[in-house]
Amino acid sequence: MATHPTRHRFKFSDLVIGQRFYDPISAEYFVKQSDTMAAMVTGIGDGTVPDEFEADDVVGIDQ
Repeated sequence: MATHPTRHRFKFSDLVIGQRFYDPISAEYFVKQSDTMAAMVTGIGDGTVPDEFEADDVVGIDQ
């Protein structure tokens, strides 16, 4: 039987640069690049195109 990670909610501003997170709006994973930008690393994203996030956007961290 497969086990699924527990997802915890955080604000985008609480993440450190380089941290991978789940965006519930797009249902994709991103890596934080700066205080306002992150790059999608799943789906159509290859980690090279930045996307803007607000500091208070709620995102998920799998643990």
